[in-house]
This record gives sequence, C-alpha cells and structure tokens, in this order.
Amino acid sequence: MKLPLKALVVLLLISLSNNLSAFDCDGIATAPGEEITAELVVSGLSSPVDIQAAPGDTSRLYIVEQRGRIRIINLANDSLVSRSFLDITSRVRSGGERGLLGLAFHPDFQKNGYFFVNYTNSGGTSVIARYLATSATTASSNTEQIVLTVSQPYSNHNAGQLAFSPRDGYLYIGFGDGGSGGDPGNRSQNGRQLLGKMLRIDVDSGDPYGIPADNPFTNNGSVRDEIWAIGVRNPWRFSFDPETHDLYIGDVGQNAWEEIDFQPADSNGGENYEWKVREGNHSYSSGTSYGAGERTGAIYEYRHSGAGSGCSLTGGVVYRGCKMPDLQGVYFFADYCTNWVRTLRVQNGVAREIVNRTTGLNRGIPGNLRQISTFGLDGFGEVYIAAHTGSIYRVIPVNPPDNPPNARITTTPNPPNLALENGFAIVYLNAISSDDGDDGEQELSFSWEKISGPEDDTIGRPNKESTAVTFFNAGVYIYEVTVSDGAGQDTAQVVVTIEGGGGSGFRRGDSNTDATVDLSDGVHILSVLFLGVAGPDCSDASDSTNDGNLDLTDAILIFNYLFLGGTAPAAPGPIDCGPDTGEDKLDCASYESCG
Repeated sequence: MKLPLKALVVLLLISLSNNLSAFDCDGIATAPGEEITAELVVSGLSSPVDIQAAPGDTSRLYIVEQRGRIRIINLANDSLVSRSFLDITSRVRSGGERGLLGLAFHPDFQKNGYFFVNYTNSGGTSVIARYLATSATTASSNTEQIVLTVSQPYSNHNAGQLAFSPRDGYLYIGFGDGGSGGDPGNRSQNGRQLLGKMLRIDVDSGDPYGIPADNPFTNNGSVRDEIWAIGVRNPWRFSFDPETHDLYIGDVGQNAWEEIDFQPADSNGGENYEWKVREGNHSYSSGTSYGAGERTGAIYEYRHSGAGSGCSLTGGVVYRGCKMPDLQGVYFFADYCTNWVRTLRVQNGVAREIVNRTTGLNRGIPGNLRQISTFGLDGFGEVYIAAHTGSIYRVIPVNPPDNPPNARITTTPNPPNLALENGFAIVYLNAISSDDGDDGEQELSFSWEKISGPEDDTIGRPNKESTAVTFFNAGVYIYEVTVSDGAGQDTAQVVVTIEGGGGSGFRRGDSNTDATVDLSDGVHILSVLFLGVAGPDCSDASDSTNDGNLDLTDAILIFNYLFLGGTAPAAPGPIDCGPDTGEDKLDCASYESCG
C-alpha cells in the first residue's frame, strides 16, 4: 500500500527517534519503588473533563470545563490563571453527558496555533471544531472552523475524546453509540453511521478534512471512509502511549461490564470491539449481527457487582514520566462511581499486574478523590487526575526524589584576599549556604581540603560546615569543600590570596625589590646565582619566567625585555603590584615597596 507523504514523513521522524524517550528527563530527580500518592494542584474549577498539555510546553496544563471554557494551570506555582484560554459557553449545551468534552492540540501547535475541540452545540449535535490560539494563553472564539458535525439521537453516550496520534499525526475521534440504553438503533455495528466508532481523519488536507489513504474501510461502499474501528459503546476517554504509540480505549459499559480495549501501534485499523453483540467479553444481544471489521475482545474488564466492581469506566493514560521510573509503562484508569484508581501493564497484548492505587492516592488527599472524570499528562509525562467536583490532583511518589546536595562557599573577608600581619593571616570559610537539593530535611556532612598553595597553612575544623584557615606564607591557595548526604555529594572551590606583610603584592622581575625593573635586577639575579649574594625575601619577584625556579633564564628574560623588546616578566608586573597567580614552591615573604 502506498502511504501518503504526510504519513511517510511522520514515520521517518519516528524511525530517527525510536531510541529516544518520549520526554526529556535530564536533571529530574527520581524516586524508587511503585508506592505513590496524590497532591492537590488547584481547586475551584467547574466540572473539569479533560486535561491536556500543548506540544513542547512543560509550564502549563489546559483544563476543559464542561460548561464551555478552557482554563490554564500555571505549573510554576500551581495556580489557576484567571482568564480563560477559550470561552465558548454561549455555543455549548452542557449537562449530563453533554458539553465541551475534549481538547487536542495540533502536533505543530507551536508553529500554527491550531487546536481542536469536541462540544455539544445548542441543538444537541456533536461538533468537532478548530480554533486558533493567538498566544500560549489566549485564543479567540471568533476563529472557529467547523470540521465535522454528528447528530445525536439522545443526550447520553456523546463520548468526547479526540487526540492526535504520535505515530501518524492524524486526528482520532471517539463517538458513542448515540445513547439511550442498549443501542436501540444498532448504530455501533452499522458502517454507514459514525456513531459507535473510532474515526481517523486528516485535518491538514481536504475541505474541511481529508481521508488518510490507508484508512481500513476506504472505498468500501458499506462503511464510511472516516471510520478507523467499529463497535464501541461510549469511549469517553482514550489515549495513546507517548512512547510505544499503542492506543488504549476506555469504553463505558451497559449494565454488567466495563472494558478497556487495546490497539497496538502497528495495527492497520479495522478492529470491531463487538458492542452491542457483546458487552466486554460477554454476550449481550444475541440477535444482533456483526458489522465490518475484525472482532477484537477487551484486554481488561470488570463487573458492575461483587468485589472490585464499579459502574462507569474513566479511561486514562500511560505513564512515561521521569519521577517514578518503576511505573514506566503502567496505564492509569478509574471508576467514576466507586472512586477507585487502578493501574495495569499490557504485555504482548495481555493486561497484567493489575494494582489498586486508591488507598495510596487518598493518603495525600483524604476523601477527596471522587467522581474521577479524566486523566492527563503534563509536558514531562507526569500524571494528573481530575475530579468532576472541581479539583486537579498530581500523582507523586511517596518517597520524595532525593537529589544530591548543592555545595556553596562564602568567605570572611569577601573576597578572600588578605595580607600577612605579624607573620600570619586568618580567613574564614563557610559552607552553611549549601543545601541538600530537596526539601532541606537531609543531614549534610562537610569535608575541607587544600587543593594547592604554599605549605604551613592550617585548617581549623576540616569536618565542619565552617572553618578558620591560618596562613603563614604569602601565595595563592585553593580550597575545596565536599558536601554529602544520602543521595550523593557535591563540591565547591574558593581561591584565597595571601600577600606579604606590609605590602599588597610584588612586581615580578624586581629582584632587588627597589620598586623598579631595570638592569640592576638582572645583575642581582646573576649575583645570587653565581656570586653567593643572599637570596631575596621575595623569591617570586626574582622568578621572571614564573616557572617556579630561580635560574639563568630569569636574568636573560629581564635583559631581553629591557634592551631587545622581548617579553615582559609574567604577572604581576613589572609595572603594577599584585599577588602571585601561579602555583609553585617559591614565595614572597616580604616586599615593602608595594605598601
């Protein structure tokens, strides 16, 4: 089958990035284990029903309110932005299972500003519409472009979810069977009806949309071209795994069974999930004939009675975040009536490791996890839960992430530059501003060490957060503190400059310390080397080459500098006084002319 250009491009991009994580977790702390809880993010919303993050945006969440508004949560401070992103309350018929029900950002939203919504209009018709955002926080209701409308014979089973597949870039739309009970019009198995189906359309071609060339029922006279899968009752929430691109469909049941349907990413579409012939994996209406498509059972179901039961499935999301690596790949879902939350893993097309998470989640928000209407992921892949009562919660690890500490040094004096006085100097080093990298509850340990510099210095308290260092020789010193906690360690360094007593440094090349670099300095060096003249009090001043040795090359450098235009003695000097910037065995015990 020949794929359209758009699909080829998308598949190429996927192939180039198939070794990359769906979300960038660099620098994000993790917590071991699967024990989780929840924390309140915001409250005061009006019937939230969908949670979405715009592509590439890690700072916001967009919350769909059933009455017709889209609100924004600022994740920097977990606050609700007062102004709505979009307000179409005047167009929306809300109540029961009607209203503004779903939001999907175009994959190129950051470039084109397009996003799509699913709402019930004043006449009770389902509307798929495109809007244009003028910024990340503002969209105009006047930009509406109708993409698709579907008449609803009843007020329930409107479904509401729509989403772009990360695999092929097409828009997927879930429609319920049209309502009432038991699908009286047998719409789910009728290929000429869009109700009771999963649709797949190309919003980047056609007017108002195009049909992907590889849709499973194209050119089938008995099945609409838009249809991707058949036989769903009320797919209220569905989602794609951000990493594998598998499709999970939470299909709300009739009187006995709730079900989760699963479509692997490599599917060519055309599945028939069997409603209303079957409810879950059980017979429902034996007199109903199957329509088109491959009969495909649920991967998970639960009853309306007995232990672990419920009455209305809220489909969820697959965790691909950063903070809880042991939960990678688990699918979160809930029951609206009984308020429980569970997770499962799909392995080889089979649901395994079903875990009840309700108790743990309620530990952080006792009694508030009620009427769960939807799940969502932020820009890092972390999970959020919406209570229809008006609150948004974040799933977090019970054991908070344990980051390594941050080491910091302050000094007295600041900067740590001091002259010897009466043969010594004292500088105070302090690491009290270091932190544990988390919540400040981790105990820190400290270790001070000299990295370089002259000898005979003394670190008073090498294993305390602060210490006094005593110096007896001029020079440049480097000290390092290592700060540790249970998660690791960090280091910081500080440079301390100690100058000779009575002065503020020296002039390199001024061997005889008369405040001038001239012929007499070269002669002085030669006299020290070859005539037994006593060495200078400031050996560093005689070391013209700054190589840590006093030898003939130092005198030669001075003569070349003075008479042949050669290189000047190394810093500091020969003009301005300053401290030694090198690390060697020489020192400068006294240099009075810089006082």
